Amino acid sequence: MKEKALYYHEQGCNCSFVILKAGAEKYGLTLPEEAEQSCCAVSSGFGVGSICCALVGAVMLLGLLFSEEKAKLLRMQLFVLFHDKYKTLNCCAISAHRETCVEVIADVATLTEELIAQHL
Repeated sequence: MKEKALYYHEQGCNCSFVILKAGAEKYGLTLPEEAEQSCCAVSSGFGVGSICCALVGAVMLLGLLFSEEKAKLLRMQLFVLFHDKYKTLNCCAISAHRETCVEVIADVATLTEELIAQHL
């Protein structure tokens, strides 16, 4: 999933869509054409530097793969793992000290894939 997510990032896709698209491909999900457009609305921390949008894409993927209850549980596990590494979920705080979000995207893809593997 990580390699695909980074590939889509290189192609200019935003952080949420790269995770959603890479995951959809890995797990055989068909996304509607509007999925990318929908992800554009949540780019750059929802436009106000809020939650990291790679995490948003991961949560969207979890929602497609699991029941609501399971997806919410996995979302919280993902947030804890991510926060342990970056000490925040905030897009501006995370991106303030890096030129690109390549490392962040790679980490979100890896963490998400690991969580999914444990629960599928």
